[in-house]
Amino acid sequence: MEDREPLQLDESGTERKKGFYLVIETQGELYAVRWALVRQAGMLLQTEIDSSRIPPCVQRDGLSFPVRYLWELVGLKPPVEKLMEIPAVFLEENDRRAVLVPERVLWKQEAAFRELAQWLKKAPAVDGAIVLDSGVTVIVLEPLVSGSVCETGACRLTV
Repeated sequence: MEDREPLQLDESGTERKKGFYLVIETQGELYAVRWALVRQAGMLLQTEIDSSRIPPCVQRDGLSFPVRYLWELVGLKPPVEKLMEIPAVFLEENDRRAVLVPERVLWKQEAAFRELAQWLKKAPAVDGAIVLDSGVTVIVLEPLVSGSVCETGACRLTV
């Protein structure tokens, strides 16, 4: 395992009230999303993903959910093994939707949100951080980032 710099929290005292987060994992790394975004979590069959659309989408309850792979969102390499059944977290906020695909959905946790150092806030889809009960700092993602395909939930056919 390579040496990494410790995650730097903004020490200016900007701490939001406690909230609930869904902790997820990909390639051994933990991440979190705000629980308020979670519409549903469970397993998804690869055959439910419509790859003829850009981006690939999943239809649920008459709505299109663009697929966001966690490994892709955080800049990791794609997994070697392609599973037929994968974990999925359906996210929705107003008219923005997406289905986030991690390797594992772990647990819901209450934690205080903290701002990150200024240079980390510039990374797309990074919202801040939480500190788990174990003391581990976890990046909080905003998978419905403004300007992304998930903002409108729009999917179009590939020509």
